[in-house]
Amino acid sequence: MKKYLFGLGAMLVGAGLMFIFTHTEVSAESEANKPESYCEEITPKGSRYTYNYCKIKDVTCVTRQVTRKIRELSCVR
Repeated sequence: MKKYLFGLGAMLVGAGLMFIFTHTEVSAESEANKPESYCEEITPKGSRYTYNYCKIKDVTCVTRQVTRKIRELSCVR
């Protein structure tokens, strides 16, 4: 009986220590609030071109509307 109570007590102490050391507050706000993709349209003053700036995860792309049918695209990782 003594060994049983000693084993049970050791398990409770171990579980308590695990709870104390692993029970920390985790904040995932910095990653959760970031959108996976972001795009915006930019038309500089005095320019006849329209630029689209898009960021998708770790890739950044800029497109330039040259004519109605032709677009130029540049991407950087």
